[in-house]
Amino acid sequence: MERTLLSTLIGATLMASSAAVMAGDWELLPVMDTGYKADVTVSVVGGVMNGLPSGSGNYTGAEVAFNCLALQPPSGVIRSKISYGQFDHNGLKLKSFEVNPRWTTKLSNEVSVGFGPGVGYVQADVAGKSTSMAAVQLGADIDYRIGAIDLGLGARWQNTSNKLIAPGINGANNTLIQAKLGYSF
Repeated sequence: MERTLLSTLIGATLMASSAAVMAGDWELLPVMDTGYKADVTVSVVGGVMNGLPSGSGNYTGAEVAFNCLALQPPSGVIRSKISYGQFDHNGLKLKSFEVNPRWTTKLSNEVSVGFGPGVGYVQADVAGKSTSMAAVQLGADIDYRIGAIDLGLGARWQNTSNKLIAPGINGANNTLIQAKLGYSF
């Protein structure tokens, strides 16, 4: 189910966005423009993380999203999404700090979709032994904005470095399906 949802979101976003993103002039340092608007959204997130040796479990966290300060495409907008989350299930605890830029486009005035890569730092803890790992990820989001309230669904796949976490457990590759409730400033 999660892989089907992730595949559908990624595929639809790629097809809709590839030509639009590549055409035209990219803007470097849009934050320097007098018309730049950060469009900051702060969200609480909750979801299900799976693909781990400990099994599926709940994920909770927070996310701050804003229009990228460094680069903007000729169409759509790059939203920088910085998040922190936690997973704790069957003796495996994960803490994840992620930076996920998303190329985002509006489907209507209220609905937008985004797709993009990301990088992260994951700390795994099993029986008091901590292991820190670098991570790369790929994800997609859909957001529905009602005034300042933002409701969102997201899916992402994360690949961590292959470090020994516990005997027989190398790395913490996972998928995450999450819902978001946010407020835009």
